Amino acid sequence: MVFSIKDKYLEIAQQLPGYEPRPIQETMVTSIYDALQEGSTVSIEAGTGAGKSFGYLIPALFASQRPIVVSTGTIALQEQLLEKDIPFVAKAAGFDDLQIKLVKGRRNYLCIQKLQEFEKSLSPTCGEILYVNLMKSALQQGWDGDKATLDLEIPDEIWEEIKSDSEDCLGKRCSYYVDNPYRLARKDLAEADILIVNHALYLQDIQAGQLPDHETVIFDEAHHIKSFALKAFTARIGKFATQKLLRKINRRLQPVPEEFHQAIYQTESEVLQWLFGNSQGKQTFKIYPDAHFVQLVERQIAVLSELRTWLGNFDISQLSLINGLETDIAKVQQSKLLDQHEGLILRWEFFPTNTDIDRVNWAEVRPDRLYYELKSTPLNIADYFLKTLWSEKSGVLTSATLATDGNLSCFRRELGIPKSLAAQDVILDSPFDFKNQCELYLPPQLPDPNDPMFHAAATEEIIRILNHTDGRAFVLFTSYAALQKVSTAVIPKVTFPCKVQGDLPKNRLIQWFKETRQSVLFATSTFWEGIDIPGESLSCVIIDKIPFVTPDEPVHSAMVDRLKRLGEDWFNGYVLPEATIRLKQGFGRLIRSQKDRGIVAILDPRLKTKGYGKKILRSLPKAHIIDSLASSKTLQQNVSLSP
Repeated sequence: MVFSIKDKYLEIAQQLPGYEPRPIQETMVTSIYDALQEGSTVSIEAGTGAGKSFGYLIPALFASQRPIVVSTGTIALQEQLLEKDIPFVAKAAGFDDLQIKLVKGRRNYLCIQKLQEFEKSLSPTCGEILYVNLMKSALQQGWDGDKATLDLEIPDEIWEEIKSDSEDCLGKRCSYYVDNPYRLARKDLAEADILIVNHALYLQDIQAGQLPDHETVIFDEAHHIKSFALKAFTARIGKFATQKLLRKINRRLQPVPEEFHQAIYQTESEVLQWLFGNSQGKQTFKIYPDAHFVQLVERQIAVLSELRTWLGNFDISQLSLINGLETDIAKVQQSKLLDQHEGLILRWEFFPTNTDIDRVNWAEVRPDRLYYELKSTPLNIADYFLKTLWSEKSGVLTSATLATDGNLSCFRRELGIPKSLAAQDVILDSPFDFKNQCELYLPPQLPDPNDPMFHAAATEEIIRILNHTDGRAFVLFTSYAALQKVSTAVIPKVTFPCKVQGDLPKNRLIQWFKETRQSVLFATSTFWEGIDIPGESLSCVIIDKIPFVTPDEPVHSAMVDRLKRLGEDWFNGYVLPEATIRLKQGFGRLIRSQKDRGIVAILDPRLKTKGYGKKILRSLPKAHIIDSLASSKTLQQNVSLSP
């Protein structure tokens, strides 16, 4: 009998409760199956409601060697895959013994050795000792060392001292190797058929090689890949990075000579002063090194080099050790500390000079905490992906928001997916009937967002819209400043229950919104995506303006400068696609089911007055566009949608 992925798909899909034919999902299944059979990489935009997880799980199970890696951008999707989607597909497909593992990053797990070291450094009467004793007790009672499974919130500054990481791991020489929480969590990954990871962990694994060998990787929520990659490949030096290394040396070998402490402290204090003096009131900014900054960096490198020499020459036999095994451990620790030292020096070496066309050096400062972090970010991740990923594996990249102006070329180019390794791009519309379920309201005669009168005009327009929809709205902003200014003006003038992002933790805000009739939530980027509120509770999404990135954001401005120097179309090839994808995410909060009805209002007149506005509109769901609330038919003023 000839195998047919279409027949297999129908056989599985028909086992869904309330099954209805889904041509979009079927197209996704066959496209992915063909690509995986060819060993190529396929990019698929599938609109909200398409059933993407079934669309890629079914063909992957029948076309790919195990294990299959599924990488996501959010915890919520990981939980859905682990607890619902994969078990259903596996059972329906007859793979009853399919092994599924959720993979967490190493830093989620306790290092027992570091816990012991940390305890020794504490006074018996200090507050931190309470957390240490509680964790030791939890380990004795069977705690697996996963921070998330501990019935206790560990302060970040304590967890930083005791978390597992590859830099400090002694491997089999560690006294706690057998009970190592991270090792135990990872030991059975080789037996898994499907590994669920997040994008950050997968991108780290490209460099570290922690995951089992695999031929196929599926990126769901793939619109996040670029931002996660930029973070993963950024070199960082925090204010306390060197001091943290000194504490490790003090604990594991012997106290570092005081002259090193003094020299490092003095240099870091002067770096802090230089950064604050050059920040111009900004929390993030590009670093343009002057002679003084270069001198500070070179001084720090010189001191670290001297300390490295001291550490390398340290005679382990000077330590008071009980037996040869501890001598071996001390030698391993010395080697690990030297490696960390070398890594820290290499990171400092990014900063004495202006960055080249493929990197940007920048800083983040927090004057209220007297804290800084230096960062060096690569701008050309396409070549890296090509060399380390696409040439080695078959990939599936999917999201509801990948395409701009009807194609995926910008998305593929930024991630370095070459035509020679790419299957045909696939763009699938949402199964939802946006023409009848949703109206896109573009208010007439609002001022340009750069006009000083914009916020006042937007305030009045938001009030009109909320009165029309009886609240039941998200009001989304592109900046915190706009959020505060407009929400402060709107809330006293409406009768609906209102909350602003920050009034409650995110999950509690969402719960409040669902449970409170006619509620209104004012929020920024955190609520532009990943929020799923079907039903009449959310009947309106108001967006203040096209979400262009702030021009002076360091990495963004460096990307623009790089494209200009290369003679490329920086606006249409980078800036506009980024904003379009973001706007599509905000738009997507409204229609989450076949029964949803509502209005999306975008208050930015540039959608109609600028040429690029037409490109953006072509990329949005095909809702019915209106320019007057009086002409709205999707919602009737003061009329509930309840049956």
